[in-house]
Amino acid sequence: MLIMATLTHQCPHCLTEHIALQIVASDERGGHLSVAWLNCPKCRQPSCATLDFARPGTPEHQWHQYAGDVIGPWKVGQFWPQPPADEIPLHVPENVARTLKQAESNFRIKGNEEASGTMYRKTIDLGLKAIDATIKGTLEKRIDKLVDQGRLTRSIGEWAHQIRSLGNDSAHEDTPPSRDEIIALRKFTSLSLQYLFTLPEMVRLAATDLDGEK
Repeated sequence: MLIMATLTHQCPHCLTEHIALQIVASDERGGHLSVAWLNCPKCRQPSCATLDFARPGTPEHQWHQYAGDVIGPWKVGQFWPQPPADEIPLHVPENVARTLKQAESNFRIKGNEEASGTMYRKTIDLGLKAIDATIKGTLEKRIDKLVDQGRLTRSIGEWAHQIRSLGNDSAHEDTPPSRDEIIALRKFTSLSLQYLFTLPEMVRLAATDLDGEK
């Protein structure tokens, strides 16, 4: 029976961890380096990796077999494509960044739109609490109060309401949000956080630098 060689790695497309990617072709590069062309058995998308020869017992080394013959041990050198990186604006509070990472992780996985939308809403909720924890009430009322106080522009307030509304729908409605809605939600969340945290801190740091030069 033919045994297809596999490489255990995260699929950069469906993001499944520790999946046995099928080696559909390989090319030797001088005995200590190989290039492998891979196919994910789950999403059927292609990827590619360089494999460096490793002594048995080396951390992360893997044995690979083809038709019963050992062709390893190897460890992954470079891998293409890279999984998409999280988009975390600079200078956001730690708890806000942690929640946003959960939203980003779900955003990349098709079928997880509801979880992603819920976490983007929670990100904005925590962000506004970080701005002023003394303002009480529902997220809707807190957004309106911050706008009335001039601490949020009306445009940012409208974005925050859209995030709140779509996040509520993600958590409570039977029909999941569309991919386009989640893409817009992600963009509004990022821009709102940049306005709330990134730009003010950049201005503060620039002013500090100017004061230091005087």
